[in-house]
Amino acid sequence: MYRIIAHPGSAHKDDFMSVSILLATLGSAEVFRREATSHDLADPNTYVVDVGMDYDPERHNFDHHQDSTLPCAFHLVMRYLGHHDAAMAVFGWYAHMSMMDVRGPYRTAQYLGVDTSILFASSSPIDGYILSCFSKLKQLTQQDAFYGLMKEFGEDFIEMVGLKIKRLERLKKETQILPVKHLKALVSKIEDNPKLSMELFLRDLGDDEVAISITPSVRGEGWEILRLGDNLQIDFRAVVSHPGIRFVHVNGFMAKTQKLIPLESVLEIASQAIDDPKGLMPQ
Repeated sequence: MYRIIAHPGSAHKDDFMSVSILLATLGSAEVFRREATSHDLADPNTYVVDVGMDYDPERHNFDHHQDSTLPCAFHLVMRYLGHHDAAMAVFGWYAHMSMMDVRGPYRTAQYLGVDTSILFASSSPIDGYILSCFSKLKQLTQQDAFYGLMKEFGEDFIEMVGLKIKRLERLKKETQILPVKHLKALVSKIEDNPKLSMELFLRDLGDDEVAISITPSVRGEGWEILRLGDNLQIDFRAVVSHPGIRFVHVNGFMAKTQKLIPLESVLEIASQAIDDPKGLMPQ
């Protein structure tokens, strides 16, 4: 059976995600949270991640602390498994995660042009809880519930990389860009997880005039009409009394129709929410 060695003490996203991806890939393995030995580093059936002071993918050693030019261990593992380039393309957070781990929050905040307090304020209590649980473990086997969670997380992550790439290609083929007054609306009729890869499609499209997305709602039978980029020329509170509308967000950035009405009718509703380009609607 394979073994995975990760460092003891406080757990981080780097080692947690490295172990999760390896569990998903190897099928079964025992996980140990301790310092790596010379035997561990020499054994090709032992995967050593984020510890051991050695990067040697052929021997399955994936530490970065001995070389300031290396990215985080998770990136090293993803490179070895062949998922790195795809993950870099589809996840906006992927590159910054490595920067946070290697350079720390202050250098990362400086690179992003934001105050460090923003990074701390955006940290997730869910992340904190899961990493705290991982920190308390010394060993993890298939009999442990947390083993299943980590393996499923790794499997879902790898699957999501492929799904996002496939969806992006589908969006490129099927999405319509239609005029709505002086702006444009993106229309996608994909019902299964309609927002999947939408941010990637918009990035590739690079059209600042596309200010509205129209997709099937995941909560109800109708369309979801959403303003993009928080364009304040659009306020769906203007259509709250329209008979075809069942919901408008109190802040006006989104509306939902009662049913999947004809596209021409949805575009007409969207046009009623667009203000004159010479002035902005009140916030």
